[in-house]
Amino acid sequence: MDTNKTGNIPLPQKIEWDNTYSVGKKFIDNDHKSLFEIYNQMVDCLHKKDFGEGFAELLSKMTDYSLSHFKNEEEYMKRIGYPGLTSHREQHRRYIKKTAVYNSNFLTHDPPLIIDVIVFLRDWWRDHILKRDIKYELYRRGLITQAIRKRIEELSTEKGKIAGERFFREEVKIIGTKSADVTAISKEIFKGLNDKEKNSVFAVCEDLFKGGFLEESFVACDWAYRCRKMFQKEDFKLFEYWVNNYITNWATCDTFCNHTLGAFLDMWPAYITALKSWTQNPNRWVRRASAVALIIPAREGRYKNEIFEIADLLLKDKDDMVQKGYGWMLKECSKPYRQEVFDFVISRRTVMPRTALRYAIEKMPQEMRKEAMKK
Repeated sequence: MDTNKTGNIPLPQKIEWDNTYSVGKKFIDNDHKSLFEIYNQMVDCLHKKDFGEGFAELLSKMTDYSLSHFKNEEEYMKRIGYPGLTSHREQHRRYIKKTAVYNSNFLTHDPPLIIDVIVFLRDWWRDHILKRDIKYELYRRGLITQAIRKRIEELSTEKGKIAGERFFREEVKIIGTKSADVTAISKEIFKGLNDKEKNSVFAVCEDLFKGGFLEESFVACDWAYRCRKMFQKEDFKLFEYWVNNYITNWATCDTFCNHTLGAFLDMWPAYITALKSWTQNPNRWVRRASAVALIIPAREGRYKNEIFEIADLLLKDKDDMVQKGYGWMLKECSKPYRQEVFDFVISRRTVMPRTALRYAIEKMPQEMRKEAMKK
C-alpha cells in the first residue's frame, strides 16, 4: 500500500491568514485560523519521509475540528436568524461526507491521492470562507446598518441637507440630520448591540464608512472610539486603511483622527512616527490626518517635538485643507507653549502659507499676531 503518493503535481503552498479571510466575528475567525494551521501542518507533513500515518492523523484532526466549528457556526446563524442557514448547513454536510470518505479510505489498499485531499481542503475552505461564510456576517451587519440608516432618515430634513452641504466645497453625501440627533442614535443603537466584540463592531464601522454618507461615517467614528479599551497595536493598519480609503472630507477626518486615532496614539506613541510618512501622501486627507490626529495632545502639552516636526514636514503644502489642519494643530499647541509656537511661526513666516499662519496664531495676543503677520 502506497500512502505517500502525491502524483507528479507540485505540492500546494500553505494558506497564510490575512484580513481578507476575516468575517468580522472573533470566534469564527479563530476557528478558521486553527483550521488553516492544521492544513499547513498537513502541507509540512508531506515533506517528511513515510508521512502516511502522520497525514492520516492530521486529516482526522481537521475533520473533528471541522465538526465542532460547523456546530458552533450553525448555532450562531440560528441566533441571528440567518435565512440561508439551511443551504449553508447542506454545504457543511457535503464537506463532512467527502472528508469521511477520505478518512475511511486513507489506510486501505486503495487510498486517495494525497494531492487530491490537499487541493480539496485548500479550495473548499478558501471558497467557503470567502463566498459563503461572509454572507451571514453581511446579513447581520446589514440589519444593523439598515437600522441606523432608517433612524437617521426619520429625523432628516431637506433643509438640514442643504444647510449641511454649505460647509463643504467638495461633494459630500448628506442625509440631512442634525449632529445631536446622529449622536443620540449612535449611542442608543450601540447600547442595544448584542455583540460588542471589537472585530464585529469594526466590521460594521467599515460598512458604514463604505456607504459614504456623512452621518453614517460619524456613527462609524463614534463606535470605533467606543472600542478604545480593546485597541491592539495591529489595529493601526486598519485605521490607516480607513483614512486612505474612506475619509473624503474634513468633518470625517477630524472626527476620526481627534478621537479614535488620537486614543490609539496615546496608547502607543511610537506610531506617531508613521504620521510623519503620511505628510508625503498624495491624498490630501491623509496629510491633514497626520496633523489633526495630534490636536488633543497638542492642547494638553504633549508630543511638542513631534508636533513641530510634522508641522515642518507639512510647512509648504499647497492644499488649504492641509494648511488649516497643521495650523490648527499649532494653534492648540500654542495654549501650553505660546512662545515656542510663536518662535516657530516667526522663523518660517516667509515660506509658511498665510492660511496656516493665521490659524496657528489665532489665540495669541494681538501684539504677537501683528508681529507674526508682518511680511
